[in-house]
Amino acid sequence: MIPILDAAGMREADRVTIAELGLPGLVLMERAATAVGDVVSERFADAGRVLVVCGPGNNGADGLAVARQLVARGENAEAVLLVEPSHLRGDAAVQLALARSFGVPVHECANGPLDGLAALLAEAQVVVDALFGTGLDRALDGRWRSVIELIEGAGWPVVAVDLPSGLSGSSGAVAGPSLRAAVTVTFGAPKLAHVLPPASERCGEVAVADIGIPARLIERNAVAGLLEHDDVAAWLPVREPAAHKGNFGHLLVIAGRVGRAGAAALAARAAVNLGAGLVTVATAEGAVTPIQSSVPEAMVDPLPQGGDGSVAGGGVEALLERVTAVAIGPGLGLGAGPRRLLDDVLERWRGPLLLDADALTLLDGRLERLAARGAETVLTPHPGELARLLGVDTAAVAGDRLGAARTASSRSGGTVLAKGARTVIVAPGGRPLVNPTGGPGLASGGAGDVLTGAIGALLAQGLPGDQACALGAWLHGRAAELAADHWPGAVPASVVAAYLPAAEAELREPA
Repeated sequence: MIPILDAAGMREADRVTIAELGLPGLVLMERAATAVGDVVSERFADAGRVLVVCGPGNNGADGLAVARQLVARGENAEAVLLVEPSHLRGDAAVQLALARSFGVPVHECANGPLDGLAALLAEAQVVVDALFGTGLDRALDGRWRSVIELIEGAGWPVVAVDLPSGLSGSSGAVAGPSLRAAVTVTFGAPKLAHVLPPASERCGEVAVADIGIPARLIERNAVAGLLEHDDVAAWLPVREPAAHKGNFGHLLVIAGRVGRAGAAALAARAAVNLGAGLVTVATAEGAVTPIQSSVPEAMVDPLPQGGDGSVAGGGVEALLERVTAVAIGPGLGLGAGPRRLLDDVLERWRGPLLLDADALTLLDGRLERLAARGAETVLTPHPGELARLLGVDTAAVAGDRLGAARTASSRSGGTVLAKGARTVIVAPGGRPLVNPTGGPGLASGGAGDVLTGAIGALLAQGLPGDQACALGAWLHGRAAELAADHWPGAVPASVVAAYLPAAEAELREPA
């Protein structure tokens, strides 16, 4: 698992390395500059002129070191300093003196019109962004906003030092104007902005450079983990040669209504394809036939039906006695009957429970009720559902899905899988996980129902909530990636479900 830091964690790792372990900051800076210089030299070897744009603090100092190293290699590089030289202190002042002694052309553009910067940009072919690093905690405005706009307007590829300027390392949000990098070179470990959209979309390719900070410090200060092949492969259920269906759990899918039987069928198909020993669908009477015809491997039990075509409530008591996990919500409906049924399940069921789609909407304002269950609980909301659960607007969740998922997990006592690009998984007391698989092909109706069935199958087979969510999200995303060769646009949800076994087989192979 790749550790992910925020700005505070990176500062602490830096501090301990320098102040307690005794590795000078200038050594770290030199290694960082080497990593950035290598990227510039290798990726943009034909660039005639490199302009390194330097701001205040250590990020600007890194930029001066990059310019010096490029000049020392014989490359055509210049630096533009956007702060008064007299304001530079410590390592930054040392780097300015070194740059000048090595013959780096350093243009001062701290005050007055930005015509000088515009002229330098007009003659450049690559821009190294060393304005602000990961610690920025405000939206850029005034002169700095104008600088960002000039660089963006120039149209040259940007190599960002640590993070494209305007973003914060502690969030996936884009709070104001920011640069869009072709490549971002960061140090020690990726930061939240490198892996969580929308900020990650402005980072381009992210290269993580080892500059000498011990791995134990990175791990100690990590705030999240980016899933890798071996992590999720270790959680795959073991299937012994002599095993039988009773060894792999029984999932009850409570879903569907008249006109929405497809949601239940997709969840059931995914659960069957991911190896649940038995799958039962409990649904409104009028939805039984289409589900049976779509998923003959699943048992389908009718529930009393109300006048609106959804369940009338009740009827699951006997079913709950013979299953190992329950998934409820897809296509269920939002009327009084589905609400009574959800309340009945919450009252009676003490095993692993997954709530999705309509079940989450019916739970609106009652997150804390889940905390008293005393059993594994999983919630799989998209941003709108998560916003309703927390009583905030969707934009707030979209800007900070990790924070929203943390809040929902804390209030519910459950594991929260916050859907979206780079799915986020937060379990009580655990380190948040970020899933890297998937893509725009999953932007199709029913894809969430497939994810529900996949995670439900893993819960039924005995995985804890965080592992079931992480493994299910990985396989779900990877299935869509595999299908994308034949479905370059949106991948139909039924196709995603069909590719789950291929994704699982790939995961069972050594990385």
